[in-house]
Amino acid sequence: MRRILAISLLSVMLSATFAHAADESTAPILIPAAAAATTAIAAKTEVAATPNLSPRAIAYRRPSALPSLYVGSALLQGYDAYSTLTVLKNGGAEANPMMQGLTQNPAAFIAVKAGITAASIMAAEKMWKDHNRVGAVLTMVVSNALMGFVAANNSHVLSQVR
Repeated sequence: MRRILAISLLSVMLSATFAHAADESTAPILIPAAAAATTAIAAKTEVAATPNLSPRAIAYRRPSALPSLYVGSALLQGYDAYSTLTVLKNGGAEANPMMQGLTQNPAAFIAVKAGITAASIMAAEKMWKDHNRVGAVLTMVVSNALMGFVAANNSHVLSQVR
């Protein structure tokens, strides 16, 4: 069971099937046909166009691994919440002293897990936008690796409790 879980999570994290969201500067804009025609004519008649070198105009594509790591983080946190609550229902105990009080209220526990996921994704996105691309990817890789160990441990405990 643990091998199947680990392989499934790894394949989700490494899959590159996610579409890249277009930045605002590259998103298609729907305009009326008459306005499009006049814009096209004006663009053809413009002699010396200055290139737009603003940071927003230069689109930096995220590697396909980064959105996959975001999904993997959400899945791992979700599995951690599920397995922890299942172990607690079956008579187990929370080993993390910081989470012991939270596990008494499942809604609060799940909310904290969602917040942790969102915080790690937001931190990686901030790093990416601040041109710290290696830091963004490493943050998600380390976060997912730690949660992978937690998920594997939870899976082991869950199999013993059942």
